[in-house]
Parts: sequence; C-alpha cells; structure tokens
Amino acid sequence: MLDLSKNGKYLLACSYGPDSMALFDMLFQESIPFEVAHVNYHLREESNFEEKRLREYCEKFNIKIHVKEVEEIITSNIEARCREIRYDFFNSLYKENGYDALLVAHNEDDHIETYLLQKQRKNLVKHYGLRSQSVFKDMLVLRPLLTQKKNELLGYCIQNHVPYAIDASNMETTFLRNKIRINVVSKMSDKERAEIVATIANENKQLEKMFDKLEKVPPKVDDLLALNDVELAYYLNSMVNAEDYKFNVTYNNSKEIRKVLESKTTNIVVPIHYNKYAFEKSYGKLIFRENVPSQGYEYVMNKPLLIDNDFFFADFTGDTSNRNVSIDDYPLTIRTFKKGDTYIIKDYQVQVRRLFIDWKMPLSIRQRWPVIVNKEGRIIYIPRYRSNFKVEKESNLYVKECFTFH
Repeated sequence: MLDLSKNGKYLLACSYGPDSMALFDMLFQESIPFEVAHVNYHLREESNFEEKRLREYCEKFNIKIHVKEVEEIITSNIEARCREIRYDFFNSLYKENGYDALLVAHNEDDHIETYLLQKQRKNLVKHYGLRSQSVFKDMLVLRPLLTQKKNELLGYCIQNHVPYAIDASNMETTFLRNKIRINVVSKMSDKERAEIVATIANENKQLEKMFDKLEKVPPKVDDLLALNDVELAYYLNSMVNAEDYKFNVTYNNSKEIRKVLESKTTNIVVPIHYNKYAFEKSYGKLIFRENVPSQGYEYVMNKPLLIDNDFFFADFTGDTSNRNVSIDDYPLTIRTFKKGDTYIIKDYQVQVRRLFIDWKMPLSIRQRWPVIVNKEGRIIYIPRYRSNFKVEKESNLYVKECFTFH
C-alpha cells in the first residue's frame, strides 16, 4: 500500500491523531523501518495523556520515539509558532540520525483545505495544495496518504484497533483552516471532492507553464510591462527568492513597481520590506538589491596605506600611477561624490553627475562609488564603471558588491 523502501530509515511525525496513527500501523504492518517524533506543546489538558499513550504504544512494538516537550508559553500566532517548533525539532532529529525522509500523514482533506485556504488568502504560491513529495529545511518530506480521505483513515484505525485521540481544538472555528474543514470540506460529496482535486492538478499545470515562461523573461522594463499583474508579482518574487531572502513581495508592492516601470523617469528606487531591500529601475532594467543607505562616506589617507571596508578595497602601499596618484597628492581623501563635483578628462572638465549618467550608473551604485581627491581638494581619479563588470580582486583598487573597473 505504501510506496516506501523496506531498506529505508524514516522519521514519522506523529501527533497521536487518527491520521498519523493509521500511518504508524501501515508502516509497522509493511515492515518499513521508522522512528517516531512527537511534540507536546502543553496547550491542552489531554496532551500529557496522549504523549503517555503514544510512548506506551511505541514501547509495545519496539519503536523508538523522540519527544519534544515545549516549555515556551505560546499565546499568539499559535499555528505558525507550533509549526516552526515542530519542524525545527524534526530537522534536528533528521540531521542527527540520517533519515531518508520525514513522513507526514497529510491526507486528501488537508490537500483540499490547503488549496481553499490559499485561494481565500490570495496567496502567491509555488504549488496549490500539498505535494506528495517536497524538500523543506533540507529534509525530504513524503506524504504517502495524500490520496486518502480523513474518514477513511479514521475507519482504518477503528477496524484495525489502532488507538488514537481526537484533538478537540480542531473543531473550534477560531482558525480559518478549521472553518474551511468544518463548513466546506466535510460537507463535500465524493463528486465534488474529485472535481476540486482535478482543479488543483490543472491549476498546478498552469503554474508550471507560467514559471517556464517567466524563466525566459529578462529583467528589462519593456518585457516586464508585457506581463499581466499576476505574472509580474510572481516574477518579482522570483527575483527575491533567487537571493534566498525570507520574505514575499505583496500584490501592493507589485502594483507600485508596475507604476514605476510605466514611469518615464529613468532611475527610481522602491524600498520594500521595512526599507531593508529595494527594487530599482535603472536605464531600462529592474534590479533587486539590499537598500543602500543614502548617506555617503569619506576616508582620509595621510600616507600610502591599505583600506578594506564595506564599500571598496584600496591598497596604495605600492605603485599607484595607474590611479593617477603620486606621493605629492597626500593626504588623499576617498569619498562619495558631492553635488557640484567636477573631473578633468582629457583636458575637459565634466560634471561627475553627468559622467555617472553617461556611464548609465544605477542610483544605488552612485551612492557608494568612490572618487579620489588630492590634498588640494581636486578629484584626480574616478574608477570607470561598466555595466558588464566582473570582479578583479587582484587590482589595487576595486569597489565591493561585485562592481569593478579597469
């Protein structure tokens, strides 16, 4: 019945509810090696009794059990916090014991509930409902009961004399998921269930097609404006996810960024997520980055030395003729540009601001790009910016954040 290897080593997430206890019995009957992980949140009076019964049941069949006793008093965001606690616990066991997979007893009801919850919250999801197989916190998570109905698993426990406990809090309508479970899913006919499962599968196929399409879209303004609102929101999230940041771009963020893309202004920055990050439209492209503080910096060299900071690396202890610097220029100042700065290029005086515009330098880079000023206050060198840069750390001067010049 279970498509699992008898040579594997599995960790079963077991709450002592009928779903996980049914899976417990199936694993045992099919001689599939497994250990049990149980979390006692101490949120209900019955939790200690359930833990005791589960320990006794595991001992009866010589199944190793790992229990997490939660001492934290959880008063807010209960569902999310409990999920975080248990998966951190599972992950620690997974790393310590080298399991092949974590087994979770999610069933068809959970699959449908998750889909309806996603739709009601209008979530931007990578997958509708639940996957039969996924990776979370570097764990392979398997859901072998995903095609089984909840009442079928309850019937299995009764028929096979498998003990279980019903969590009374699952019948409370405080949580949205419970409302969906009680008022919608439990009242569905078999035909309605089959139809919604088919709908979920079809919508996941559409998602896959959209993701395939978005992978081919470059971050150019014209290409992004050709996307519809949903596609643009997903695209922006893919830019964030590519950097492995743990937050999502909202629909409101997406709408604001679309207005920026439509604007005729060349360079615009849109801060997001508590101003920690930003999307920047710069010369026909969209960039995602950490938000750079607007204030500049200023470092003084009274003599040739090495400076290595968050903005640039400068080793002026050797030959610096390639930076137009001589010993007579000291003390040197390396700083960001200021309004009114000018620079001599081939006997022509140019505005530094105009020079940055000609180089098509994004605003975020201008805020950290160094200029070198001699003791007389004259700018004697500005590193050349190129959009197709590559880092050359062998150089005696280079800008951090993967910007380089020659």
